[in-house]
Amino acid sequence: MTVSQPDVTVVIGAYEAMPYLVDCLASVEAQTIGPDRVEVVAVDDGSTDGTGEYLEEFAERAAFPVTVVRQDNSGGPSGPRNLGLSRAAGRYVFFLDADDRLGHEALERMVAMADRHGTDVVLGRVEGVNRTAPRSMWKATLDRTDVFTSNIKFTLSAQKLFRRAFLERHSMRFDESLWTGEDALFTMEAYLRADGVSVLADYTCYYLVGREDGK
Repeated sequence: MTVSQPDVTVVIGAYEAMPYLVDCLASVEAQTIGPDRVEVVAVDDGSTDGTGEYLEEFAERAAFPVTVVRQDNSGGPSGPRNLGLSRAAGRYVFFLDADDRLGHEALERMVAMADRHGTDVVLGRVEGVNRTAPRSMWKATLDRTDVFTSNIKFTLSAQKLFRRAFLERHSMRFDESLWTGEDALFTMEAYLRADGVSVLADYTCYYLVGREDGK
């Protein structure tokens, strides 16, 4: 029996992510894309709050493949994201932060958009929960755009859908020497190199959660 390639790999780097991780993983489990089209690669970056144990429990019961890697703390999000990307098998990859969550139809809609328009990056509408989120790029859905003729340059976070073959072709990785701003460099490079970027503005794909513990 041949195992078909998943459409999308969700990469989750997690550090001291409880209890937010519970809702994060539940939002992946609730995706409408279907369990045969998705996989998760989660990296526990040296947590001491039960994050790693919860990821392993989730992996045992999930209806789709979940790879859990546990490592000593690397000091930032770049290392876990790069490790997750190196383990990814999906046609696309989506970087999900462990304290945020996805809209139910997010992965299905973003993959369909990239497939339909042949674009290398898809931005799904972001909404803030207990925090503000970027707004200017969600005025209209754009099938194909670029960094010069749209407002996508005002959102440089990593939480977007990327075509994995595109990232591999350009050997794109997050800069592990940076403590902050690593996602802005990665995302801007992707915008500049991409054969088209899509903006999905009519459905909230991503909920950016403000943590009450300030972490």
